[in-house]
Amino acid sequence: MASTCSFPHDPFINLAKMAAVKALDTAEEFFKLQYMELAIKQAMVAKEFDPDLQGVDHFILAYQIHKAVSDKKDRYHVLGFQQVTDYVTIKKQYKELARFVHPDKNSSVAAEGAFKHVKAAWDFLSDPAKKKAYDKSLKTPEFQGSNVKNTRKRACPKGKTPTTGDGLFKKTIKIMRTTSSGQKTCCMRISVCRIA
Repeated sequence: MASTCSFPHDPFINLAKMAAVKALDTAEEFFKLQYMELAIKQAMVAKEFDPDLQGVDHFILAYQIHKAVSDKKDRYHVLGFQQVTDYVTIKKQYKELARFVHPDKNSSVAAEGAFKHVKAAWDFLSDPAKKKAYDKSLKTPEFQGSNVKNTRKRACPKGKTPTTGDGLFKKTIKIMRTTSSGQKTCCMRISVCRIA
């Protein structure tokens, strides 16, 4: 006669739970080696094996905060925002993140550092004068990205490549970077030498 309760005696479920724990342990080891992307992927694998694994979401969050810092993202990215945000929203997000990555609530080795990064971002963005200056600095073309156009202009007409008598040729490329109107144009010349 078949058992009606399959969970405690089902070897496949127990195997999946064991694999989830092993994947989470592997994620912790990847984090210790400073492989943030692999740590996040392994923690996601652990979540796939066992969606109910305690604290796995908090581990992932701590790794993502460290990844944002290691990728030199701005303070808004550290708090999980993609763009400049108002004070009330930042405060709400900070309280939620601080609760999830606090070392007393999160047993990951990444928790303490993630908490410090979140606290530092909050301390900076909670000061109105610093936030205003920081927001203004982020509104440069490098941060916005959509107004920047790169145009290439040939230094030599097509098909006419200057050569030297040694079988070498030299090509110079002029790159013009224009931004929104009213701003200066950046110009860069690159010379490439190659054996023909």
